[in-house]
Amino acid sequence: MEKILIIKISSLGDVLHAFPAVSLIVAKYENARIDWLINPAFAPILEYNKCVSRIIPFPRRELSSPFTFPRAFINLIREIRLEKYDLVIDLQGLLRSAFFAKFARSPIVAGFDSPKERAATLFYNRKISPGAEYVHAVDKNVGFVSELLGLPFNVPDSPLPENRTNMDGLLRILGKKDISENDLIVGVAPGARWESKQWPPLFFSKVMDSLEGRLPGCRFLLLGSVDELETCRRISSSCEKARPVIIAGETGIGELVEAVRISKCLLCNDSGPMHIAASLKVPVFAMFGPTDPDKTGPYGERHSVFQPELSCIKCLKRYCPGKNYVCQKSVNPDSVADGIFSMIRNLKWPVASGQRPAISDQWSNGQLEK
Repeated sequence: MEKILIIKISSLGDVLHAFPAVSLIVAKYENARIDWLINPAFAPILEYNKCVSRIIPFPRRELSSPFTFPRAFINLIREIRLEKYDLVIDLQGLLRSAFFAKFARSPIVAGFDSPKERAATLFYNRKISPGAEYVHAVDKNVGFVSELLGLPFNVPDSPLPENRTNMDGLLRILGKKDISENDLIVGVAPGARWESKQWPPLFFSKVMDSLEGRLPGCRFLLLGSVDELETCRRISSSCEKARPVIIAGETGIGELVEAVRISKCLLCNDSGPMHIAASLKVPVFAMFGPTDPDKTGPYGERHSVFQPELSCIKCLKRYCPGKNYVCQKSVNPDSVADGIFSMIRNLKWPVASGQRPAISDQWSNGQLEK
Protein backbone atom coordinates (compact mmCIF):
# COMPACT_ATOMS: atom_id res chain seq x y z
CA MET A 1 0.00 0.00 0.00
CA GLU A 2 1.61 3.26 -1.11
CA LYS A 3 -1.24 5.77 -1.03
CA ILE A 4 -4.16 5.70 1.39
CA LEU A 5 -7.00 8.17 1.88
CA ILE A 6 -8.58 8.44 5.34
CA ILE A 7 -12.03 10.00 5.55
CA LYS A 8 -12.86 11.29 9.01
CA ILE A 9 -14.46 14.67 8.54
CA SER A 10 -15.42 15.55 12.11
CA SER A 11 -15.55 16.09 15.04
CA LEU A 12 -12.40 16.87 17.03
CA GLY A 13 -12.79 13.89 19.35
CA ASP A 14 -13.70 11.55 16.50
CA VAL A 15 -10.60 12.59 14.56
CA LEU A 16 -8.39 11.92 17.58
CA HIS A 17 -10.05 8.53 18.02
CA ALA A 18 -8.78 7.63 14.54
CA PHE A 19 -5.12 8.45 15.27
CA PRO A 20 -4.19 5.01 16.74
CA ALA A 21 -5.80 3.23 13.76
CA VAL A 22 -3.71 5.33 11.36
CA SER A 23 -0.60 4.57 13.42
CA LEU A 24 -1.38 0.87 13.02
CA ILE A 25 -1.58 1.30 9.24
CA VAL A 26 1.81 3.02 9.14
CA ALA A 27 3.30 0.34 11.38
CA LYS A 28 2.48 -2.19 8.63
CA TYR A 29 3.22 0.06 5.64
CA GLU A 30 6.10 2.27 6.73
CA ASN A 31 6.33 4.11 3.44
CA ALA A 32 2.61 4.66 3.00
CA ARG A 33 1.43 8.14 2.08
CA ILE A 34 -1.63 9.07 4.15
CA ASP A 35 -4.03 11.77 2.93
CA TRP A 36 -6.97 12.89 5.08
CA LEU A 37 -10.35 14.41 4.17
CA ILE A 38 -11.47 16.64 7.05
CA ASN A 39 -13.56 19.66 7.95
CA PRO A 40 -11.19 22.68 7.85
CA ALA A 41 -12.31 23.66 11.36
CA PHE A 42 -10.62 20.53 12.73
CA ALA A 43 -7.70 20.35 10.28
CA PRO A 44 -5.17 21.96 12.71
CA ILE A 45 -5.27 18.83 14.89
CA LEU A 46 -3.67 16.92 12.01
CA GLU A 47 -0.51 18.98 12.60
CA TYR A 48 -0.04 16.57 15.51
CA ASN A 49 -0.15 13.45 13.34
CA LYS A 50 3.16 12.96 11.57
CA CYS A 51 1.67 10.18 9.44
CA VAL A 52 -0.45 12.62 7.41
CA SER A 53 1.02 13.90 4.15
CA ARG A 54 -1.84 15.90 2.63
CA ILE A 55 -4.96 17.46 4.12
CA ILE A 56 -8.01 17.68 1.86
CA PRO A 57 -10.52 20.25 3.22
CA PHE A 58 -14.16 19.16 3.24
CA PRO A 59 -16.09 22.39 2.49
CA ARG A 60 -19.19 21.56 4.52
CA ARG A 61 -20.51 25.13 4.64
CA GLU A 62 -20.11 25.68 0.89
CA LEU A 63 -21.72 22.33 0.10
CA SER A 64 -24.74 23.31 2.21
CA SER A 65 -25.60 26.37 0.10
CA PRO A 66 -27.23 26.12 -3.37
CA PHE A 67 -25.21 29.17 -4.42
CA THR A 68 -21.80 27.76 -3.57
CA PHE A 69 -22.51 24.04 -3.94
CA PRO A 70 -21.58 23.56 -7.65
CA ARG A 71 -18.10 25.07 -7.40
CA ALA A 72 -17.40 23.47 -4.01
CA PHE A 73 -18.54 20.06 -5.25
CA ILE A 74 -16.41 20.19 -8.41
CA ASN A 75 -13.34 21.41 -6.53
CA LEU A 76 -13.68 18.71 -3.89
CA ILE A 77 -14.03 15.94 -6.47
CA ARG A 78 -10.97 17.30 -8.25
CA GLU A 79 -8.96 17.25 -5.00
CA ILE A 80 -10.07 13.72 -4.12
CA ARG A 81 -9.19 12.43 -7.58
CA LEU A 82 -5.84 14.19 -7.73
CA GLU A 83 -4.14 11.02 -6.49
CA LYS A 84 -4.72 7.38 -7.37
CA TYR A 85 -5.13 5.62 -4.02
CA ASP A 86 -4.48 1.99 -3.22
CA LEU A 87 -7.04 2.16 -0.44
CA VAL A 88 -9.77 4.51 0.82
CA ILE A 89 -11.01 4.11 4.39
CA ASP A 90 -14.21 5.82 5.50
CA LEU A 91 -14.16 5.97 9.29
CA GLN A 92 -16.99 8.53 9.41
CA GLY A 93 -19.73 6.13 8.35
CA LEU A 94 -22.14 8.73 6.98
CA LEU A 95 -23.85 8.77 3.61
CA ARG A 96 -21.99 11.89 2.53
CA SER A 97 -18.58 10.58 3.58
CA ALA A 98 -19.15 7.28 1.79
CA PHE A 99 -20.45 9.13 -1.28
CA PHE A 100 -17.24 11.12 -1.64
CA ALA A 101 -15.13 8.05 -0.82
CA LYS A 102 -16.58 6.39 -3.91
CA PHE A 103 -15.37 9.26 -6.08
CA ALA A 104 -11.74 8.56 -5.17
CA ARG A 105 -9.65 6.70 -7.70
CA SER A 106 -9.13 3.49 -5.73
CA PRO A 107 -9.88 -0.22 -6.23
CA ILE A 108 -10.81 -0.56 -2.55
CA VAL A 109 -13.30 1.59 -0.63
CA ALA A 110 -13.67 0.23 2.90
CA GLY A 111 -16.16 1.13 5.59
CA PHE A 112 -17.95 -0.32 8.60
CA ASP A 113 -20.54 -2.99 7.84
CA SER A 114 -22.85 -1.24 10.32
CA PRO A 115 -22.07 2.47 9.90
CA LYS A 116 -23.90 5.38 11.52
CA GLU A 117 -26.02 5.74 8.40
CA ARG A 118 -26.90 2.40 6.83
CA ALA A 119 -27.07 3.82 3.30
CA ALA A 120 -23.31 4.44 3.44
CA THR A 121 -22.69 0.74 2.79
CA LEU A 122 -23.97 1.22 -0.78
CA PHE A 123 -20.66 2.87 -1.65
CA TYR A 124 -18.29 0.34 -0.02
CA ASN A 125 -16.82 -2.70 -1.73
CA ARG A 126 -15.20 -3.82 1.51
CA LYS A 127 -17.51 -3.87 4.53
CA ILE A 128 -15.65 -4.51 7.76
CA SER A 129 -16.92 -5.65 11.14
CA PRO A 130 -14.40 -4.82 13.89
CA GLY A 131 -16.06 -7.21 16.34
CA ALA A 132 -18.67 -6.68 19.05
CA GLU A 133 -16.01 -6.87 21.76
CA TYR A 134 -14.67 -3.49 20.69
CA VAL A 135 -16.87 -0.89 22.37
CA HIS A 136 -14.88 2.33 22.61
CA ALA A 137 -14.46 4.34 19.40
CA VAL A 138 -10.66 3.99 19.55
CA ASP A 139 -10.91 0.21 19.84
CA LYS A 140 -13.51 0.04 17.06
CA ASN A 141 -11.29 1.99 14.67
CA VAL A 142 -8.25 -0.11 15.52
CA GLY A 143 -10.35 -3.27 15.26
CA PHE A 144 -11.54 -2.11 11.85
CA VAL A 145 -7.99 -1.64 10.55
CA SER A 146 -6.84 -4.91 12.14
CA GLU A 147 -9.58 -6.82 10.35
CA LEU A 148 -9.08 -4.97 7.07
CA LEU A 149 -5.31 -5.52 6.94
CA GLY A 150 -5.17 -8.91 8.66
CA LEU A 151 -3.28 -7.66 11.70
CA PRO A 152 -3.52 -8.69 15.35
CA PHE A 153 -5.48 -6.22 17.46
CA ASN A 154 -3.12 -3.75 19.07
CA VAL A 155 -3.73 -0.11 20.02
CA PRO A 156 -0.50 1.75 19.23
CA ASP A 157 0.62 4.57 21.46
CA SER A 158 -0.12 7.71 19.43
CA PRO A 159 1.23 10.66 21.44
CA LEU A 160 0.68 14.22 20.30
CA PRO A 161 4.19 15.69 19.92
CA GLU A 162 4.81 19.16 21.28
CA ASN A 163 4.45 21.80 18.59
CA ARG A 164 6.94 24.54 19.37
CA THR A 165 5.16 27.16 17.30
CA ASN A 166 1.86 26.52 19.06
CA MET A 167 3.55 26.36 22.46
CA ASP A 168 5.26 29.70 21.86
CA GLY A 169 1.90 31.18 20.86
CA LEU A 170 0.33 29.88 24.07
CA LEU A 171 3.17 31.20 26.22
CA ARG A 172 2.73 34.66 24.74
CA ILE A 173 -0.94 34.56 25.75
CA LEU A 174 -0.14 33.30 29.25
CA GLY A 175 2.71 35.77 29.69
CA LYS A 176 0.27 38.66 29.32
CA LYS A 177 -1.74 37.15 32.17
CA ASP A 178 1.26 36.55 34.45
CA ILE A 179 1.12 32.76 34.12
CA SER A 180 4.13 30.50 33.57
CA GLU A 181 4.13 27.04 32.02
CA ASN A 182 5.78 25.87 35.26
CA ASP A 183 2.83 26.98 37.41
CA LEU A 184 0.48 24.40 38.87
CA ILE A 185 -2.26 24.69 36.26
CA VAL A 186 -5.71 23.08 36.28
CA GLY A 187 -7.42 23.34 32.92
CA VAL A 188 -11.18 23.86 32.86
CA ALA A 189 -13.10 23.33 29.60
CA PRO A 190 -16.82 24.05 30.21
CA GLY A 191 -18.00 23.80 26.59
CA ALA A 192 -19.64 20.98 24.63
CA ARG A 193 -21.45 20.68 21.31
CA TRP A 194 -24.77 19.53 22.82
CA GLU A 195 -26.70 21.57 25.35
CA SER A 196 -27.37 18.37 27.31
CA LYS A 197 -23.61 17.82 27.71
CA GLN A 198 -23.01 21.28 29.15
CA TRP A 199 -22.87 21.31 32.95
CA PRO A 200 -24.01 24.72 34.31
CA PRO A 201 -21.43 27.48 34.90
CA LEU A 202 -22.11 27.48 38.65
CA PHE A 203 -21.02 23.83 38.84
CA PHE A 204 -17.54 24.67 37.58
CA SER A 205 -17.37 27.71 39.85
CA LYS A 206 -18.16 25.56 42.89
CA VAL A 207 -15.50 22.99 41.99
CA MET A 208 -12.84 25.70 41.71
CA ASP A 209 -14.00 27.43 44.90
CA SER A 210 -13.76 24.11 46.72
CA LEU A 211 -10.17 23.69 45.53
CA GLU A 212 -9.08 27.28 46.20
CA GLY A 213 -6.85 27.39 49.26
CA ARG A 214 -6.26 23.66 49.26
CA LEU A 215 -3.89 23.98 46.29
CA PRO A 216 -1.55 26.89 47.03
CA GLY A 217 -0.38 28.61 43.87
CA CYS A 218 -2.83 26.77 41.63
CA ARG A 219 -3.95 28.66 38.52
CA PHE A 220 -7.25 27.75 36.90
CA LEU A 221 -7.33 28.20 33.11
CA LEU A 222 -10.73 28.52 31.44
CA LEU A 223 -10.34 27.02 27.97
CA GLY A 224 -12.46 26.92 24.84
CA SER A 225 -13.37 28.61 21.60
CA VAL A 226 -14.88 32.05 21.20
CA ASP A 227 -18.29 30.34 21.43
CA GLU A 228 -17.53 29.41 25.05
CA LEU A 229 -16.26 32.85 26.02
CA GLU A 230 -19.55 34.03 27.55
CA THR A 231 -19.88 30.79 29.54
CA CYS A 232 -16.35 31.27 30.86
CA ARG A 233 -17.18 34.82 31.89
CA ARG A 234 -20.24 33.59 33.78
CA ILE A 235 -18.13 30.96 35.52
CA SER A 236 -15.54 33.53 36.53
CA SER A 237 -18.11 36.00 37.85
CA SER A 238 -19.81 33.21 39.85
CA CYS A 239 -16.62 32.26 41.70
CA GLU A 240 -16.56 33.38 45.31
CA LYS A 241 -12.96 32.38 46.11
CA ALA A 242 -11.17 31.23 42.98
CA ARG A 243 -9.84 33.68 40.41
CA PRO A 244 -9.73 31.74 37.15
CA VAL A 245 -7.98 33.14 34.10
CA ILE A 246 -9.89 33.12 30.82
CA ILE A 247 -8.05 32.29 27.61
CA ALA A 248 -11.13 30.95 25.78
CA GLY A 249 -11.42 32.62 22.40
CA GLU A 250 -7.73 33.55 22.35
CA THR A 251 -6.45 30.15 21.24
CA GLY A 252 -6.77 28.06 18.13
CA ILE A 253 -6.76 24.27 18.28
CA GLY A 254 -2.95 24.20 18.37
CA GLU A 255 -2.61 26.52 21.36
CA LEU A 256 -5.48 24.67 23.05
CA VAL A 257 -3.56 21.40 22.74
CA GLU A 258 -0.51 22.99 24.35
CA ALA A 259 -2.63 24.55 27.13
CA VAL A 260 -3.99 21.12 27.98
CA ARG A 261 -0.48 19.66 27.80
CA ILE A 262 0.84 21.96 30.55
CA SER A 263 -2.23 21.36 32.76
CA LYS A 264 -1.97 18.86 35.58
CA CYS A 265 -5.52 17.74 34.86
CA LEU A 266 -8.57 18.83 32.90
CA LEU A 267 -12.03 19.45 34.35
CA CYS A 268 -14.52 19.23 31.52
CA ASN A 269 -17.69 17.98 29.90
CA ASP A 270 -17.80 15.30 27.20
CA SER A 271 -16.05 17.42 24.58
CA GLY A 272 -13.13 17.83 22.20
CA PRO A 273 -10.73 19.15 24.89
CA MET A 274 -11.46 16.01 26.91
CA HIS A 275 -10.18 13.85 24.04
CA ILE A 276 -7.16 16.11 23.60
CA ALA A 277 -6.31 15.54 27.27
CA ALA A 278 -6.74 11.78 26.93
CA SER A 279 -4.44 11.77 23.89
CA LEU A 280 -1.85 13.70 25.92
CA LYS A 281 -2.32 11.38 28.92
CA VAL A 282 -3.37 14.35 31.04
CA PRO A 283 -5.79 13.12 33.74
CA VAL A 284 -9.41 13.97 32.94
CA PHE A 285 -12.28 14.70 35.32
CA ALA A 286 -15.27 14.54 32.98
CA MET A 287 -19.01 15.03 33.41
CA PHE A 288 -21.23 12.62 31.46
CA GLY A 289 -25.00 12.68 31.08
CA PRO A 290 -26.57 11.83 27.69
CA THR A 291 -23.60 9.93 26.26
CA ASP A 292 -21.91 6.63 27.10
CA PRO A 293 -18.36 6.92 28.49
CA ASP A 294 -17.72 3.28 27.62
CA LYS A 295 -18.07 4.26 23.95
CA THR A 296 -16.77 7.82 23.78
CA GLY A 297 -15.27 8.57 27.19
CA PRO A 298 -11.64 9.58 27.84
CA TYR A 299 -9.52 6.73 26.50
CA GLY A 300 -6.78 5.31 28.67
CA GLU A 301 -5.94 5.24 32.35
CA ARG A 302 -5.99 7.79 35.18
CA HIS A 303 -9.24 9.41 34.09
CA SER A 304 -12.35 9.93 36.23
CA VAL A 305 -15.88 9.97 34.86
CA PHE A 306 -18.78 11.38 36.84
CA GLN A 307 -22.12 10.01 35.70
CA PRO A 308 -25.02 9.51 38.11
CA GLU A 309 -27.16 6.38 38.07
CA LEU A 310 -30.48 7.56 36.69
CA SER A 311 -33.15 5.89 34.61
CA CYS A 312 -32.80 8.57 31.94
CA ILE A 313 -29.00 8.54 31.76
CA LYS A 314 -27.30 7.96 28.37
CA CYS A 315 -30.40 9.24 26.58
CA LEU A 316 -28.35 10.43 23.55
CA LYS A 317 -30.53 13.55 23.30
CA ARG A 318 -29.07 16.94 22.45
CA TYR A 319 -31.60 18.57 24.77
CA CYS A 320 -32.98 17.15 28.00
CA PRO A 321 -36.35 15.49 27.17
CA GLY A 322 -37.62 16.30 30.66
CA LYS A 323 -36.16 19.81 30.54
CA ASN A 324 -34.93 19.37 34.10
CA TYR A 325 -31.31 18.27 33.48
CA VAL A 326 -31.47 16.11 36.57
CA CYS A 327 -28.19 14.40 35.61
CA GLN A 328 -26.34 17.67 36.02
CA LYS A 329 -27.92 18.26 39.41
CA SER A 330 -26.92 14.79 40.63
CA VAL A 331 -23.15 15.27 40.64
CA ASN A 332 -21.74 16.90 43.76
CA PRO A 333 -19.10 19.51 42.84
CA ASP A 334 -17.32 18.86 46.15
CA SER A 335 -16.79 15.21 45.21
CA VAL A 336 -15.22 16.29 41.91
CA ALA A 337 -13.00 18.78 43.73
CA ASP A 338 -11.95 16.06 46.19
CA GLY A 339 -10.94 13.84 43.30
CA ILE A 340 -8.85 16.57 41.71
CA PHE A 341 -7.23 17.41 45.05
CA SER A 342 -6.40 13.75 45.74
CA MET A 343 -4.74 13.43 42.35
CA ILE A 344 -2.71 16.65 42.54
CA ARG A 345 -1.46 16.10 46.09
CA ASN A 346 0.22 12.95 44.75
CA LEU A 347 2.13 15.02 42.23
CA LYS A 348 5.84 15.27 42.83
CA TRP A 349 5.50 19.05 42.83
CA PRO A 350 8.69 20.95 43.73
CA VAL A 351 7.04 24.35 43.90
CA ALA A 352 10.15 26.18 45.12
CA SER A 353 12.33 25.01 42.24
CA GLY A 354 9.78 25.87 39.57
CA GLN A 355 10.24 22.49 37.91
CA ARG A 356 7.32 20.82 36.15
CA PRO A 357 6.51 17.59 38.04
CA ALA A 358 5.65 14.13 36.88
CA ILE A 359 2.55 12.35 38.07
CA SER A 360 3.25 9.82 40.77
CA ASP A 361 2.88 6.25 39.58
CA GLN A 362 1.26 5.50 42.93
CA TRP A 363 -1.94 7.28 41.90
CA SER A 364 -4.41 5.24 39.90
CA ASN A 365 -7.84 6.20 38.69
CA GLY A 366 -11.20 4.84 39.52
CA GLN A 367 -14.53 6.14 38.35
CA LEU A 368 -15.31 8.34 41.30
CA GLU A 369 -19.01 8.61 40.70
CA LYS A 370 -21.00 6.72 38.16
